[in-house]
Amino acid sequence: MRSAPFTIPVLAATLAVVLGAVPSQAQQRTTLPSAVDSVYRRALNALAAGDTATALDALELVQRGAPRFADAFYQHGVILSRRSEMGLAPDDIFRRRRAGEKLEAALDRDPNNPLYLLELGRLRLKTPFLRIEAERLFAKAQRAARARGDAHLLAIVEYELGLVSARRFNALRHRRILTGTATALDLEAAADDWHYIPNFLEQRSAPVADAGELDRLKAEEHFHAALAADSSHEGAAADLLALLYESARSAEMLPLATTLARRQPRAPRTWLALGLALSERDRVDEAAFAFDSALALLPDSTRREMLDVAQWLRPDDATQLARASRSEREATELAWWRSADPLALTPVNEARVALLARVAYADLRFTSEEAGLPGWRTDRGQIWIRYGAPDVIATLAPETQEVNGAESTARVITIWWYRANALRFVFRGPPAINAAGFAGNFRAYADNARRIIPMSLADVHGALRLDTVPVQVARFRADSGTRVELFAELPTDRMLRDVDLTPALVEGGFAFGADAAQRAPQMQRDSLRLPAGPRAAAVRRSWARTVPSGREYAYRIEARQPDTGRGARGDGTIGVLPLGAGGAFDISDLVIADHVIGAADAVERADYRIDANPAMRYLPGDTVALYWETYNATPREGRIARLRVRVTVRILSIDRGRSFSARLLGGIADAVGLSAVGDEQVSLTYERSARAGMMVPHQLTLQLGDAPPGQYALSVEVTDMSTGRSAHTERTLTLERPSS
Repeated sequence: MRSAPFTIPVLAATLAVVLGAVPSQAQQRTTLPSAVDSVYRRALNALAAGDTATALDALELVQRGAPRFADAFYQHGVILSRRSEMGLAPDDIFRRRRAGEKLEAALDRDPNNPLYLLELGRLRLKTPFLRIEAERLFAKAQRAARARGDAHLLAIVEYELGLVSARRFNALRHRRILTGTATALDLEAAADDWHYIPNFLEQRSAPVADAGELDRLKAEEHFHAALAADSSHEGAAADLLALLYESARSAEMLPLATTLARRQPRAPRTWLALGLALSERDRVDEAAFAFDSALALLPDSTRREMLDVAQWLRPDDATQLARASRSEREATELAWWRSADPLALTPVNEARVALLARVAYADLRFTSEEAGLPGWRTDRGQIWIRYGAPDVIATLAPETQEVNGAESTARVITIWWYRANALRFVFRGPPAINAAGFAGNFRAYADNARRIIPMSLADVHGALRLDTVPVQVARFRADSGTRVELFAELPTDRMLRDVDLTPALVEGGFAFGADAAQRAPQMQRDSLRLPAGPRAAAVRRSWARTVPSGREYAYRIEARQPDTGRGARGDGTIGVLPLGAGGAFDISDLVIADHVIGAADAVERADYRIDANPAMRYLPGDTVALYWETYNATPREGRIARLRVRVTVRILSIDRGRSFSARLLGGIADAVGLSAVGDEQVSLTYERSARAGMMVPHQLTLQLGDAPPGQYALSVEVTDMSTGRSAHTERTLTLERPSS
């Protein structure tokens, strides 16, 4: 049985056919003279050891010693056929012709041997001028296999006939014809100008309706016939399931894939197809099990290569990862998978399932036995895995070129267009062989695209119905490093709006870490019981961690309602530098809050209760409370420092033709010299006295008056009047339009 492999040594498929070949009754090796029989055995042993040169020499001797022994010519032809390429170089043409001569010689001695007919047909597929003959040879092999009553051989032939029709269908199903004055696709313009492809598709080509449908029906018929003859035929199972997926018939694909997986429990490609069908039906947990079953059946080296994170990184990052130690590499890979997981609170990593679904599709659709490549390693497979299904696929009729008046080359042009990020890729390959590579300069274009967008999993987030968790992060000086405070607002009002049972369960999660090994650390989980339905409200939560300075930290905050499947997530990274290092005058982050409550004599962060506004969104007329800290102020008299505070509100994105005013409402009882100026911005300045020391807390309440809806930059600059040194911090807030 022949099926598309995951990794194929150059002659692995040859050995499978050669060693499994059964000569006709008239050609049994027992009829050979003993000396010739010994040489023939030596040829087969050499093939088994991968020594094709010795095998070919021995087969030549057998042919001279037993010129009517067809199998020697067949084995010789198989080796040459599998080593031949589809190219038009003289060596390629010579090797194909030589292989054809040997196979024809075998058929001359045993005219109706289905194996001989099958192999000659496969060879003809590599010869453009003779591809029509290939299907005729397969049909003849089909009749011969039926006449022999050999179900195993019949399955192989039916599968090959199915591949012919399936390849024709795939070359036609997205067919477009050129319109107007267009004569061909300009590959150079397509790679250089992102406007060219969408303009070409819209203005210079037109889709052909129902192209290839007859070939699809014929392919399905042959694949079904192959499985009826031999239910263990993995290739027929995989390609039939791929055909159903291509036709958007996942409802039919799933029960068939389930049945075939039971019949072929050791076939990894069938399990991959089952996982693809389950993921298409949003049965993510079951898809994960099917994919894991497929991976468990693969050789370790293949599994590692298939899931190698480096191939989805930017080239420089991939090179750095390759140089890392084993422990560093494992930590980086673990962090990558965790960071890709759209919602860690769910039992399955949906990103991993989605990525494996892409790998499964690439293997089913793009595997090329002729090129010796599994689908996920081909040019098309790599792009599909990186970016998912294109928004538009288009194929153009083959371009034909005569060579030496004897052979011609025809190449189908395939266009992939991704609207969201303007990525486009063009491939070119023969219509009768499932092999296509980047056309023109698109290999270089793909390498450059990988540097900019190494991977896109945006479709995974959409399928999960994820909401956003607004997070405001603030850094303050601490005795043993930096205190990082995170203020979040879980959108439980939207998550629980349609939940009938109240109170309803909401799962929560928080993760915070640094360095490669902890960049996406294990999540700390808890749960809440909250009012649901019309009484549902958003919930604010906060966390604080004191950490060493000089590192970058990653955080993630999640919420999930298990009954509805709704989830929400907020994440990011933040660099933590020492505040006030070396006694320098410095300032903390600015916290934007609804309320900041602290006594008049408050001197520490613990003395303040901050009701931060994580989204930093307000309605016109609301008051905005601010909190920040300064460090290492220098005293003038005794332990008293004088500080000048400048608060500026600057318009970022509204109608700039309208001015606005602002005023301070509180928190500056000891302020002097208050001033306010502005048009497109308002600046308020005041001075204050404070007890000098390591930390001085600041709070005030700001009202933006008649400020119109829009985005504003709110900045605070504090100057130590003893030294003239200044420090600055800034946030962006949004004023929303009142709902009607």
